Amino acid sequence: MKKRPFTIQTYFPSGNTRGYRISQIPTRTVQAIYIPRFDLDVAIENRPELNYNGIYFLFEEEEPVIDHNRAAAYIGESETIYNRLKRHHKERGDWSVAVVFTTTGEENQLTKADIKYLENYCYQRALEADRYSLNQNTPTQSFVHEAREADLMDMYSSIADLLSFLGFPIFMPKMNEKEMRDQDNYYYITSRGSDAKAIYSQDGMTVIKGSRIASSSTKSFSNGRLLNELKETKIIDDEGIFVKDYTFTKPSTAASIVALQPANGWIMWKRKDGKTLDECVTRY
Repeated sequence: MKKRPFTIQTYFPSGNTRGYRISQIPTRTVQAIYIPRFDLDVAIENRPELNYNGIYFLFEEEEPVIDHNRAAAYIGESETIYNRLKRHHKERGDWSVAVVFTTTGEENQLTKADIKYLENYCYQRALEADRYSLNQNTPTQSFVHEAREADLMDMYSSIADLLSFLGFPIFMPKMNEKEMRDQDNYYYITSRGSDAKAIYSQDGMTVIKGSRIASSSTKSFSNGRLLNELKETKIIDDEGIFVKDYTFTKPSTAASIVALQPANGWIMWKRKDGKTLDECVTRY
């Protein structure tokens, strides 16, 4: 079924576009508070919504290598969100962004049963999508009446849309790579002696097995840690060959690893006809 168009509004309370922000769909009662870990104290001090009942997600933002090419995520709930986030800041080291979901006003707060139900439902949908690694116990599902369940499913739809908008499509199944290959939609890089082929999709840039990276890096190459992890996990062998397909979330990261230099992947990845990824793909 075709989804209806809608608007998402984002507010930057501190005036810093890299700081915490609030996103919501104006016609719905749920809002997302995106909180970089470095800005947690400021968000807690200034946002009364973090005293509400709510559900939250913790994400790591670096390129995933370990655990089958999946980044880590954690799904939780709390009746006082800010206390739970403070505890995670002290005890958990595997996250860099928290996304908190609360209602837009104190008068229509979620109940404990609501947030427990949403936590379990989101966890099950994330498991099915298999896009992120969830290192946690299965949340207990609470009982809610049929009418309230319908309301919560509408809220889940908003949560899924807002998370995808913020760059965390945790409920979206990965695209079928066989179908992508059937489309012969390949992009290439041969810079600095490399010879790589990749497919672009909503998941990112998938470098294809057999692709070869450059033999040496430039002095300005800054992705050494990721390169070492790719080699340690045998995704790239000692000869610089991709032993298996690997999906990078960003085209520029993929291009940088292939060419072993700083790279703008939107320009470097090209089709056989010479058109760049930027010319072929619409970016929003």
